[in-house]
Amino acid sequence: MGVPWREGITAVAQVRARSLTVACLPIEHPTSDDPPVKPDKTPCVICVGGSATIDHIFLVDEVKLPSAKITARDFVETGGGMGANAAVAVQRLGGRAIYWGRVGDDQTGDEVLWLLTHEGIDVSGVRRLAGFRTKIASILIDSHGERLAVSAQPQGYPPDASWLPVERVAEADAVLADTRWPTGAQRLFEAAAQRNLSSVFDGDGGDPPQVLGTAQQCTHPFFSQPMLASFGYGSPEQALPRVFGGRNAVTGVTLGSAGVMWFDGDRMHTMASPRVKAVDTLAAGDTWHGAMALALAEGRDTSEAIEFASAVAALKCTRFGGRASIPRREEFERWWAGQRGVTAPVQVTG
Repeated sequence: MGVPWREGITAVAQVRARSLTVACLPIEHPTSDDPPVKPDKTPCVICVGGSATIDHIFLVDEVKLPSAKITARDFVETGGGMGANAAVAVQRLGGRAIYWGRVGDDQTGDEVLWLLTHEGIDVSGVRRLAGFRTKIASILIDSHGERLAVSAQPQGYPPDASWLPVERVAEADAVLADTRWPTGAQRLFEAAAQRNLSSVFDGDGGDPPQVLGTAQQCTHPFFSQPMLASFGYGSPEQALPRVFGGRNAVTGVTLGSAGVMWFDGDRMHTMASPRVKAVDTLAAGDTWHGAMALALAEGRDTSEAIEFASAVAALKCTRFGGRASIPRREEFERWWAGQRGVTAPVQVTG
């Protein structure tokens, strides 16, 4: 179960106050030929992220360029990164998230791992890179929910992914990866294919040929609209059939408030997004992909999974805070039931 969304605002300060350092657990490989056993029935999603970050997020009335001093109306310091945010979404929505990735051996890396561990996420597959810097970003979000981001990049992490503990894919019900670490995504997708698992790819940014090659190694790639356009295949209706291939069950594109479009190898489909007043769109795409992977892990079909992911992302956009505003399952179910005018399902535990 994740922490309440506003609690993420003060978590980094708690790390510094306690001078707490999170050591990455060594990766242990099994000593027998017996496959790992899933510890419980909670749907499990393994998320591979190219970089996990600390985000400094400022809520402002207006982003003024080229030169100005701006007083923020609110401020949050929280975790970020595409795959890491997706893992938080999985965990808060009731799944079991395992996060694999890389961070530097600096204080920022300590904070990144503490925040993920605080969510209940398994980070034993994260590698600390000696002498490397963990990514930090500063983001201005205006009164319309739009943003301007500036980041200190993580100094070129080595691409090697041979150390990933892919035998643990036996624990998973679905997997997810982003564009920021192609070799990591490809290694994860190959392991998932051997077990016939659903695999979700967050196709937002990167070298177009490389992104397309990675996308065709998974079952459910969903691109951002700019990324899909970068392939040069025309409108989404024209492009999606052309990028469909390899292991794809579908290919899709997220269109923000305009909804989602996808191609299933035969027909085009569209689904509108819930109508909300957007306050903060930061991490909305990451949340969407994490919710999509969890829904597939729960056994939903593509259309049901897209509806779930779109609704979760819409709720996230109604409040300020980046990752901190990703909802928990109980509050989402209440909100979504209200949107549809039905009674929220009763959750039975024990």
